[in-house]
Amino acid sequence: MSDSNRAIPAPIYVAETLLKKRKTNEKGAAIKARQRLELKKTKKDLRKTQFKRADEFIRDHRLTEKQGKRLRALSQGKLKGSNRKGDGKLVFVARIKTESAIHPKIKKTLGKLRLLKMNSGVFAVCDDSTIKDLQRIEPYVTYGSPSLKTVRDLVMKRGATMIKGARMPLSDNAMIEEALGKHGVICLEDIVHEIVNTGENFDVVSKFLVPFELNDPIKGWRQKKLKEITERTNEEESVEDDINKLVEVMN
Repeated sequence: MSDSNRAIPAPIYVAETLLKKRKTNEKGAAIKARQRLELKKTKKDLRKTQFKRADEFIRDHRLTEKQGKRLRALSQGKLKGSNRKGDGKLVFVARIKTESAIHPKIKKTLGKLRLLKMNSGVFAVCDDSTIKDLQRIEPYVTYGSPSLKTVRDLVMKRGATMIKGARMPLSDNAMIEEALGKHGVICLEDIVHEIVNTGENFDVVSKFLVPFELNDPIKGWRQKKLKEITERTNEEESVEDDINKLVEVMN
């Protein structure tokens, strides 16, 4: 029999319901395969995260323990300068360091001085209470006696206050007079005068000013320099030079 006369088999038709079911099954299989892959990845990431968290927990615990030992030694007068008394001078305190874990007492003192952010700075009177606070947080701050130029530059360029919950630059003497006029402070120069002379309205004026927000030093923090600052002795002249130069590059 020739090929032309060979019988052609009848086509086999698949029921539409079966095609739909097959398509649904294939789609479901693809979704399950993707879910298995995502679950596998999630478990892998979770194992990494758990290991990282445990490692960080141990490191943070050791760090706070070390800080606690330093605070105890400070309170017992065992550290150099533990019994130092305040001299009543004006100081500018700048936050220069932060860590993933900070001892609660240090964190509380940083909050008391309003130094919650890196590169923030405040003015303070160096009395006995302030000295104890500064010694407690010294690894995280630097401080020194600012010059008149430094105080003026900070107030004029970065002076700000809080108005209705928003940070507002001191761009108008009217806002100063409205808030501090009853204390005889009506302009920026009056604020500078009260701060430099640590006058009777110093506390009112310093609370009116929100912490100064400074920039990172142009060349970044130099650890050797920081060590020289934070482990300083009683060389007051060099300390003043340090804080004024530091503010100059951060302002």
